[in-house]
Amino acid sequence: MNRLAEIAVRLKSSSNILVTSHIMPDGDSIGSLLGLGLALQQAGHAVTMFSVDGVPDRYSFLDGSEKIVEKLPPKVDYDCVVILDCSDQDRIKPIWEQVKELLIINIDHHPTNHFFGNLNYVNPDASATGEIVYQLLLEMAIPVDERVSAALYVAISTDTGSFKFENTTPAAHEVAARLLEAGVKLREITPRVFDLRSRTAICILREALNTLRYSEDGSVAWITLTEKEMISCGARDEDLDGVVNYAKNIEGVEVGLIFREKSDGVVKVGFRAHSIDVSKLAETLGGGGHARAAGCFLEMSIKEAVEKVLDLVVKEVENGRNHQSFEASRDDVPRCC
Repeated sequence: MNRLAEIAVRLKSSSNILVTSHIMPDGDSIGSLLGLGLALQQAGHAVTMFSVDGVPDRYSFLDGSEKIVEKLPPKVDYDCVVILDCSDQDRIKPIWEQVKELLIINIDHHPTNHFFGNLNYVNPDASATGEIVYQLLLEMAIPVDERVSAALYVAISTDTGSFKFENTTPAAHEVAARLLEAGVKLREITPRVFDLRSRTAICILREALNTLRYSEDGSVAWITLTEKEMISCGARDEDLDGVVNYAKNIEGVEVGLIFREKSDGVVKVGFRAHSIDVSKLAETLGGGGHARAAGCFLEMSIKEAVEKVLDLVVKEVENGRNHQSFEASRDDVPRCC
């Protein structure tokens, strides 16, 4: 793995930079993309900020988000491309063929990252990719203004679940404090990001909760959404943000799942857990993510996807319980000498 100092040097010497993040962007990907892109522009670099799926409405209030494009300009000679918050090439599959010959700088915090760049900085201890971007800007001696601080605050606060998830570290709070000092206006960010929901999002939440099911022992809960149900509500993927937590946050449930059928015959699966490492499960299915939050895509029917994933998850939960029971029984054995 490369050091941030090496990446800083490479960026400083680059005149024309492409900055992008993963498909179906979340708060960390958009916040990191916008924070780094605006800061590099501020430092005098020519920067294209690109998101193949655009900017979710929830984050469109961020100053500068209108500069993020959904189509790459033709025949631009980029010095390098910075790929943020992507664990592997599939997360930027729509443009991979266009950028794979460029110098790729891969910056991420997912432990399942494939190190696909020419320069790679992957820190699983970081709360969010936005936290790494902040450290990179310090390395480059680029001041963090109000626009950049707001974007990076959204990145960190969303990926930590408003500082509730276990990836919330002292470092995350320290960076958040510096961003607040730089001018973050919580009264503008908090309601838009964490509280307000569109009628469309409420419609699809109602449909989702109607499909809620449990495993026999109640340790796994899952939600299924068909393309027909998405269309009936006029919902997009961004409207599903946080829906899987309604399954996970039920008393007695260890793992919550959401199965979202897409029009191309692929099923997107989201995993959320309390103590099981679901990133390993997702990785066996071609996906990845974090220990408590992961995902994958399966080319099969939604019924087949549910059966396949449930079989793996239920066994993993059972194995976890057996391990805990074994450890507890060892603790009961009298120790001597």
